[in-house]
Amino acid sequence: MLEIEMQVNLKSYAYINLILKELVTEIEINSTPAKIWKVITDFKNYYQWNPILQKINGEAEIGNKLEIHLQTIGGKNRVYHPKVIKITPNYELRWKGTFLLPQIFSGERIFLIEKLSENKVNFVNKEIFSGIGVNFTTQKMEDDIIESFKTMNEALKKTIEKS
Repeated sequence: MLEIEMQVNLKSYAYINLILKELVTEIEINSTPAKIWKVITDFKNYYQWNPILQKINGEAEIGNKLEIHLQTIGGKNRVYHPKVIKITPNYELRWKGTFLLPQIFSGERIFLIEKLSENKVNFVNKEIFSGIGVNFTTQKMEDDIIESFKTMNEALKKTIEKS
């Protein structure tokens, strides 16, 4: 019988302890995925319908850096510069931005279009925050973000369903 002795040096192992916070909203919209996709990827015209993401400079292409001007329901004005990281036409759009280093604070914005029937979709609008900065977010900030997402969702629904 062969015996194997194994010694493990614990100092040689690394691990990642990510702190995550996910904020999610959803809304049903009477539309096709293609119609919603056309609106959410037409950054030049966000100002016409989106009261939160009021201006986006850049194109919806993987690797592109965007310049996003937003105003939350609570009146916070910000400009940030995320990078488009995922595009699945008629289904998913993602961009991600960081503050200083990803380990400090990152936000990944995700729009999902889930087809429910021929002319009905569930639109998911969410953000995943990560890094040690997540420990310093407040309930007031989270509530402001959720209300802002809901306002954007309603504006998207109204825009899509009236056309």
